[in-house]
Amino acid sequence: MSKRLLAILLLLGFSTSILAQRVNYRQLVMQSQSPTIFIDDIILPGEDGKTTLAFVFRFNNDFIPFKKIPLNHNLKAPENAEFYSTIRLSTEIFEGKLNRREDPSANSASRDVWKDTLFTSNFEQTQSSKMYASGSVSTNLNPGHYNFILQLAMMQEVNERNTRRREIYVPDLSTKETGEVILVKKRNGNRLELMNMEQNVLFGEDFFALIRIPGYDGSAKYSIKVDKAKTSRRDTSSIENIYSAELKYDDVFQNSTIKLVKSQNPALNLVQGNQPYTYALVSIPGSTFENAPYLLKLTKEGQEEPVARSFFRSYWPNMPASLYNLDVAINNLNYIISEKELKQINSGNNRERERKFREFWESKDPTPNTVYNELMAEYYRRIDFAFKEFGSQENPMGHESDQGEVYIKYGPPSEKERRFPESGKTIELWKYPSRTFVFEATSGFGDFMLVGTR
Repeated sequence: MSKRLLAILLLLGFSTSILAQRVNYRQLVMQSQSPTIFIDDIILPGEDGKTTLAFVFRFNNDFIPFKKIPLNHNLKAPENAEFYSTIRLSTEIFEGKLNRREDPSANSASRDVWKDTLFTSNFEQTQSSKMYASGSVSTNLNPGHYNFILQLAMMQEVNERNTRRREIYVPDLSTKETGEVILVKKRNGNRLELMNMEQNVLFGEDFFALIRIPGYDGSAKYSIKVDKAKTSRRDTSSIENIYSAELKYDDVFQNSTIKLVKSQNPALNLVQGNQPYTYALVSIPGSTFENAPYLLKLTKEGQEEPVARSFFRSYWPNMPASLYNLDVAINNLNYIISEKELKQINSGNNRERERKFREFWESKDPTPNTVYNELMAEYYRRIDFAFKEFGSQENPMGHESDQGEVYIKYGPPSEKERRFPESGKTIELWKYPSRTFVFEATSGFGDFMLVGTR
């Protein structure tokens, strides 16, 4: 499949209207460093004719405040722990719809609380977006209209942070004619670990879709289809089909149900035998999908409307900041191509510029049979690192400094040496296998200028 980076125009939820605005690289860095949280509601079969409403969530460490563990404490901390945090999420559900003023109903239907104490072994882990706290809260409800509020408290906060009150309809799954789609990260037998990133899947990785099939007909032909999607404020529509496969017999689990497993990583148990529902568990080749939005559909031959339908996006954790905007991504090629080549790529309308940008990186892709371009990712990661590492009070744009430019072109040196002459300015040597770069301090605030090579 041809790899298009059209997703540059849609990366991780950025709308084309936002991308149409003029932004600079520094703004994109600030946006890319925003802490990430995921909270999603899922509908599951309940007990005694009821339906389970569950909220699954993930809070990345860079969102959570941490404190140094005091010398005298009563925390049950691991031996190497240095920092800790406490976090609590509760949900309260009320009967009925909201009125115009969004006042809550007086009739509380349910409340559930999750809490945990987190530990890290160093400060860097407290700022990580790869480490996170996750869990779930749930309740068993009669079908009907409800409204709810989520409340979050961290580090013994007295006042909880409340989400905006929202309405939700809890259906009767025994009569609901369309199925639900739940994104699954891993399968271990009948235990299904949830993706737990709202409507996102990890970019460049395969995943599973768990789909309830109402009125399953074993003699009918069912198909899975994944379409690239176009999103707007009013609608989400298909652009083109990128994957289709017939549903296999081994993918279908009749007389089944699913139950929530409240573990550190929320999961579902697929329970088989003498149960009222039919589920399909389908492997989706996400490793072949571009970084873009999609629609997943389960269709039945001879039936116009899909049996089940769900929207999802690919999610690239720690995506280089430049790739949030096509203008910035192209302009930041200036370290490795000539001014003439840069001008050529930058000419034409957005579609033409995107095509030329894509072709430039595809010609250098070390793994052309995958959607992930390691060389492109590494190049733009170096720019991000140089911006943060080599910026100073006088020149905050570290990627534009002499050290930043050398790092972007050649990567980290095999050896660094700093010398402090008795008379003269501080010297820093960056040693590579084929050459050594010599930098001289221009101030006392971390600014270095390239003064020679050896």
